[in-house]
Amino acid sequence: MSMQFCPECGGPLVPHVVAGQRRNHGWCPACHAPRYESPMIVVTCFVASGPRLLWIRRALPPKAGLWAIPGGYLEGGEGLAEGAARELREETGVVLAPDNLQLYMTGTLTFINQIYVGFRATVDTDFSLAGAESLDCGFFSREECPWDQVAYPEVNDAIEQAYRDLETDTFEVWHAEMTGASYTLRPVATR
Repeated sequence: MSMQFCPECGGPLVPHVVAGQRRNHGWCPACHAPRYESPMIVVTCFVASGPRLLWIRRALPPKAGLWAIPGGYLEGGEGLAEGAARELREETGVVLAPDNLQLYMTGTLTFINQIYVGFRATVDTDFSLAGAESLDCGFFSREECPWDQVAYPEVNDAIEQAYRDLETDTFEVWHAEMTGASYTLRPVATR
């Protein structure tokens, strides 16, 4: 429990115990209500043009100046694919309808309290145009990728998997579990 104070009344939170079991959220004794710290949802797009994936060079912190797969936080009222399509458009100028995105990867990153949902798509052109949140963007093959300048090298296994899937033209739905101490990536379903 990292939230210390109630967002409604400002009073101190205490650990919430349900049926003798301590939970990972707090309890506000003044409001008589649980207070949850819900994970943030991150949506991304693995967009391929032939054997190359679309990357952005981040303009904003954290990791400004480094390269990443296009994505960002889901906003209130958005569907998952809708948010991924919005992030893709904002960061790269690539416009794809949410219906053109296929579920590709999910994950839980417990150490930063995030849930990750990745989609994939294929485009016929290498057109991209860096948006306000990007310094640059472009399509890179595995060999062309600036691996020494990747913003989140802890997820390079997932990106390497995307390149392998492109090479074999076999796409599964993947699920990643990442804690402060371990990382696993396993297939969930075959398409």
